[in-house]
Amino acid sequence: MRALLFLIFATLVHAEVDTAPLARWLEAQKSVRSLDADFIQERTLPALKKPVSTPGRLTLVMPGKLRWDLGQPAKTIAVSDGETMTLVDVQKKRARQLDADSSKARSFSLLGDDALHGGLDGFTKAFELVESRMTDGIYQLTTRPKDRRMRDKVGYVFFDIDPATNRLRALEVRLDDKSRIRTVFKNTRLNADVPADRFKVDLSGYKVL
Repeated sequence: MRALLFLIFATLVHAEVDTAPLARWLEAQKSVRSLDADFIQERTLPALKKPVSTPGRLTLVMPGKLRWDLGQPAKTIAVSDGETMTLVDVQKKRARQLDADSSKARSFSLLGDDALHGGLDGFTKAFELVESRMTDGIYQLTTRPKDRRMRDKVGYVFFDIDPATNRLRALEVRLDDKSRIRTVFKNTRLNADVPADRFKVDLSGYKVL
C-alpha cells in the first residue's frame, strides 16, 4: 500500500513539471553565440532582515567563456576562458584561479554549454526537474543540480523564463548555508560582438592564490 501511495505521489509530482516552455527556451538558445546583460543581484541571508542588492553585468560567449562583474564599478569579478576560472577581489587585490570544471567554478556557470545548448536532454542531464508553474505569464521552474559536487553547495536552482520572448528573466540559487542569491536580468543583448579582452583581467599587483 505504501509503495502504491509513493508511486501515485511521484507521478503527481512529475505531472506538475510542464517541459514545453523549457524546451522552447532551450531551442532558442541554440542560435545564441553571445549574451551580454545587466543585472541586479539580491542576496538573502538568514541573519539579515533585508536582502543585499548589488548591480552587475554578465557576459557569455560560446563555448565556455563567461564573466560576472558584481558591483559598479566591479568589486568582485569571476571570469573564465573555458579552462580556468579566475575569481578576483578588486578591493583586497587578491585573485584565485580554479579549474573551470571545479564545483566552485561551476557555481558561476550553472548553465554550461551542454545544459544550455543540448536541448531538453542536455538540460535534464544537468538538472533534476522538480516543479513548474506559470506566474503572471512567467514560466517558473524549480530544479536541483545532478552533479554531487555541485549539489553539496547548491541545493536548488530556480529559473524564471518569459515564454513570449524565450529569454531568462531571473536565476535564483539556494545555497547550503540557507542563503539565496537571486539575479534579475535586464537589457539583454544577444549575439553582439564581444571584445576578446573582456575575458582577461590584469592581475598586476594582485596576490594570486
